[in-house]
Amino acid sequence: MTATMPSATPSSARRRLDRAALVTGNLDKLAEAERICGFSLRHEEIDLPEIQSSDLAEVAREKALEAWRRLQQPVIIDETSLELAALNGFPGPLVKFMLDAVGPEGIAGTAAALADSGASAVCLLVLYDGRDMVFGQGRTEGRLVLPARGAGGFGFDTVFEPEGEILTFAELGDTGKDEIGHRGRAWRALVAELA
Repeated sequence: MTATMPSATPSSARRRLDRAALVTGNLDKLAEAERICGFSLRHEEIDLPEIQSSDLAEVAREKALEAWRRLQQPVIIDETSLELAALNGFPGPLVKFMLDAVGPEGIAGTAAALADSGASAVCLLVLYDGRDMVFGQGRTEGRLVLPARGAGGFGFDTVFEPEGEILTFAELGDTGKDEIGHRGRAWRALVAELA
């Protein structure tokens, strides 16, 4: 599978994506989504409440409902989770707060201190048009490494080494990460659901 959508992205999927706004304050997520899709996406930056839940789908659904309530137009929500094996899936969708508190090396250090570096990177996309929710999920298994490696990417990319690779997401570069990363897989899954 290529890192971007096939040139023949189904027209029904493209039309629905063109009408929706990707709601995120993270311009790195927007750039990654546009690379993966192969076309520009409409974007809205609004501050949505972060419900405190370890359930990724619940967090994404609540954000989609709130974004629709505020914008009154189709929206796409991109919610990310980092599930540490050593912590039974924690921090999950609360990873943003852990990154703010201790950074990617702090998260990797926690896993190392617990002697289990296994981790899953998960992205859940929700397209909501005020009536129906369509989901696309991507998951990449891997491990957390220290020291942080690579200058690319964002979030935990410098410490996440995908299974079967010797490079972190940050070292793989855009094309490599888009090909095997959780977000690339989620966008391809969403397009498949919309087709």
